[in-house]
Amino acid sequence: MEPAAILDAALKAEQGLRPRLQPYLGQEDIRYYQIMSSGRRKQTRWETYDVFEGARGPSYRLVARNGKPVKAAPAPRRGERGRLSFPVADLRLNHSLRLKTDATVLGRRCWVLEATLDPAAPDIVDRSRGMTASDATLWIDQETFWILKLEARLRRFWANFAEGSLVTREALFHDGLPLTGLIRLRLLTPAGRDGRRVVRETEQTYSRYRRFGAESTIEFNPVP
Repeated sequence: MEPAAILDAALKAEQGLRPRLQPYLGQEDIRYYQIMSSGRRKQTRWETYDVFEGARGPSYRLVARNGKPVKAAPAPRRGERGRLSFPVADLRLNHSLRLKTDATVLGRRCWVLEATLDPAAPDIVDRSRGMTASDATLWIDQETFWILKLEARLRRFWANFAEGSLVTREALFHDGLPLTGLIRLRLLTPAGRDGRRVVRETEQTYSRYRRFGAESTIEFNPVP
């Protein structure tokens, strides 16, 4: 298959997956790190969210900070607004595509699709459009066209982060479906006057997936 046809099939498969993922609830642990000059990672904070998949995308409800439950959890926040996002559909705009060698991910044979950003592509300053400033590599299941792994590498300054910043997203299988398993962001700031730059890492780990209704428990508390 041609690289563009594989990407189109992957995007179509992604659309087809969304209704199948809607019944699922999960837990998202976000740990924030700063990379010290010695190379050691220092954790700066930790947040835990319940994640609800919906028809219009995920919603997030904060349930703990630094491992301690929050006393008054705010209302669920819908979607990825305010979060960095790297939508695969943007690779159709200003990228050249080529197939690399095959690879195996999660026991599945995958195409490895390389997307290279056109240097003349326009700047799009939008925290939800990270692919418009990135090269990318996608690992796509040859049978289902599900994207099992994605890596985006910033080619230019974007959203206050410097060229060379790296984002990785990996799937995990639950009930035979590729749910989000891990998102790792290694974000570089521009170099200061002393030539140094701050390196920050964020790891988003997903677990405790279950189907709402089929795997949920309803408790009835009698009136005293």
